[in-house]
Amino acid sequence: MAVNPPELDAALHVPGFRIGTASCGVKAPELKGKRTDLTIIAADVDCHAAGTFTQNRLRAACVDLGEKAIHEHGSDIRGIVANSGNANAGTGIREAEWAQMMIAATAESLAVAPEQLLSASTGVIGTPFPIERIESGIRAASTCEADWQGAANAIRTTDTYAKWASRRVGDFTMTGIAKGSGMIHPNMATMLGFIATDAPLSRDQMQPMLKRVVRQSFNAISVDGDTSTNDTVYLLASGLGLGHAPIQDVAEFEAALTSLCIELAQMIVRDGEGVSKFVTIQIKGAASEKDAYQVGRTIAVSPLVKTAFAGSDANWGRIVAAAGNAGIAFDADRISLSCDDVMMMENGQLHPDYCDEAGMAVFAQSEFSICLNLGMGDSEATIWTGDLTHEYITINAEYRT
Repeated sequence: MAVNPPELDAALHVPGFRIGTASCGVKAPELKGKRTDLTIIAADVDCHAAGTFTQNRLRAACVDLGEKAIHEHGSDIRGIVANSGNANAGTGIREAEWAQMMIAATAESLAVAPEQLLSASTGVIGTPFPIERIESGIRAASTCEADWQGAANAIRTTDTYAKWASRRVGDFTMTGIAKGSGMIHPNMATMLGFIATDAPLSRDQMQPMLKRVVRQSFNAISVDGDTSTNDTVYLLASGLGLGHAPIQDVAEFEAALTSLCIELAQMIVRDGEGVSKFVTIQIKGAASEKDAYQVGRTIAVSPLVKTAFAGSDANWGRIVAAAGNAGIAFDADRISLSCDDVMMMENGQLHPDYCDEAGMAVFAQSEFSICLNLGMGDSEATIWTGDLTHEYITINAEYRT
């Protein structure tokens, strides 16, 4: 039940990178050959790399290994291997061994060192990892005869469509893919995001840049308020664009990267499990950006707010009540609330021109925006979320079957 799924242009080739996919039957042997569930993003040269990772305290081994690789080998990364269908998380003492075996098999197939590879897994938590089937798939995927669209398909779980986006910034190219549909909430969500560029970015530029970009994109979405064990975003730069010429405008590049990641993040919300509404929550007039995000995220995860969205019920009292639960100090007599162009509340009171029919008409749309002004300062934030429907319960009640 995707909300207005986008019609995507073909992903752009990024110089220095090749793509491979395979069907391993990761989730179940009988699924082998029916859909791809493993991808390899192979770099032809040593790449600079950056990463951001889940804040869940139960982290999958691949997350810990990836963070270590970024820290110790972030100047000579040669690729990413990722599977869907099994998270390899919560599986005990063999979890790290399985993750390392997947990396080792990929390293052997690509003729690179294991420490130069990043890995990611997504899918069911707490299920033994089918490493033998995955190793077989790695050998097939290492021929690298696929494309970015194929890679985006191979990392899907409950996603109803593959997610990719590309940008050109001057003479440089970037392409990114992402997966995510449920268990979506900062910091981060049950999502994977892989972005490659041929721009000659340094490690010192990339890590703080990626953190800023993720804060405004993948950490600004929520489907159901749950953060997963495997969430990872990687950025790889081959430096092969335009004969290694330096970037003239790093700010322009970061703006394009932010735009790309926001596009991918919004696709995740639009494709959220059971989601039928795409809602933009704008918080303005906050004392700090941190406060603005906290209020926006609290509204975005409120079951009462999300079920009101689902029922097209303009019960705006639930929105301001959720804001009051955010733990952020504000003066209730200063707040104002509007949905699209309908003013509901102003200076802490019902707007004199508000009529419920107008509010209901806004909430009946598949896409609309909420703007809450706290009247406490000049900071703001934008969060994207969806509604909470019966279908979400059905999907997750039957997730393993």
